[in-house]
Amino acid sequence: MRGINQRIARERETVLEEAALHFQYGVQDLAAGNYARAKTQLEYVLKIYPNFPDAKEKYTEALVQLAASGDPSSPDIQVTPTPDTRGAEVLFNQAVGEVQTQQWAAAMQTLTALRDTDYTYRALEVDGMFFTTLRHRAIELIVNEGNLEEGLYFLAIAEKYMIPDRDVVNYAQWARLYLTGASFWEIDWPQVVNYFGQLTGAFPYLHDGTGWTATDRYLKGSEYYGDQLAGEGNHCDAIQQYQNVLNYGENEPVLDKYNASYLKCYPPTATPAPLPTLDEFATEEPVVEPTVEPTVAP
Repeated sequence: MRGINQRIARERETVLEEAALHFQYGVQDLAAGNYARAKTQLEYVLKIYPNFPDAKEKYTEALVQLAASGDPSSPDIQVTPTPDTRGAEVLFNQAVGEVQTQQWAAAMQTLTALRDTDYTYRALEVDGMFFTTLRHRAIELIVNEGNLEEGLYFLAIAEKYMIPDRDVVNYAQWARLYLTGASFWEIDWPQVVNYFGQLTGAFPYLHDGTGWTATDRYLKGSEYYGDQLAGEGNHCDAIQQYQNVLNYGENEPVLDKYNASYLKCYPPTATPAPLPTLDEFATEEPVVEPTVEPTVAP
C-alpha cells in the first residue's frame, strides 16, 4: 500500500508539471497567432489536468480566435471576443507601477493583457517583469494564501524564463512535501508523520486551503498513528508517537493515551517479600537441649 501511494503522489506531481509546460506552450502559441496549435496544446492540458488554472479560459479564447480567423479546423461557435483595447504602452506602464508596488496578482493580469495585445512589445523587459511577478506571486500563493498547487504552477512557468534561485527551489520543495504528505492522509499515517515531520523543521506554518499548518498535520498524524499502533498492540511504538505530540505542549487526552500505552509497554513487576534481618534473628530465644545424666551400674 505504501509503495502504491508513493507512486500515485509522484505521478500527480509529474502530471502537474507536464500540464504547466503545455499550458505555457499553448499561451505562447495563442499570443503568436498559432490558434490551431494553441487549441491542441490546451486540449491536452484539460485532458490530463481538467482543473488547471486558466486553462478553460485560454482554450475558449483559442476557439474564438480560430472561429474569427476562418480556419476550417475551427468549431462552429458563436462567441464574441472582448479584447483589451488599451494600447501596449499603457499596459506596460501600468505593469511597471504594479510591480514596483508589489501588486503581484494585478501585475499578472496586466502583463497577460499586454502579451495578448502585442506579444513583441518590449519583449525582454516584459519577460523580466513576468519572471519577477511569477516568482513573487507564486510565493504569495504558497505562503499567504495556502494555494500550493497554483503556486507550484507559477513557479514551473517562472523556470521557463530564468534559472530559479534558492528561495524558489525551497518554496517549491516545501509545497511538494506538503501536498505529498497530505495525499497520504487517512491512508498511510507513517508517511504522514514522515513528510510533515520533515516540514515542521523547515516551514512549520505552511498551510493549504484547509488552514491546517504542517505542524497541525504532524501532531494530529502522530496521534492517529499512535492510536493505530496501540490498537495493534504495539504500545512501545505508540508511546513515541504520543511523545511527538506532548513535545509541543500539554495535551491531556494524548497524555492519557501515553500513560495507558506506557503501562502496557512497561508493566509493573510484583514486589518480593522482604528478607528477615539480623535483628529479627537476635530476638529469638535460643533452644536449650535437655541434659541427660549418665546411668551408673550398681
